Amino acid sequence: MGNRVAEMQLRILWEEIMARFDHIEVVGEPVRVMSNFVQGCESLPVRIAA
Repeated sequence: MGNRVAEMQLRILWEEIMARFDHIEVVGEPVRVMSNFVQGCESLPVRIAA
C-alpha cells in the first residue's frame, strides 16, 4: 500500500510542476542509486525556465 501512495504523490507532484512551468530542461546526467533493492535516481540536474 505504501508504494502505491508514494506513486500517487509523485504523479500529483509532477502534474503540479508541469502546470506551473512551461519548460523544464535536463542539464546533466542522472546520478543513479547504487542498490540491489532500489532502482532510481539520486539526483538529476534540471533548469526550470520561468
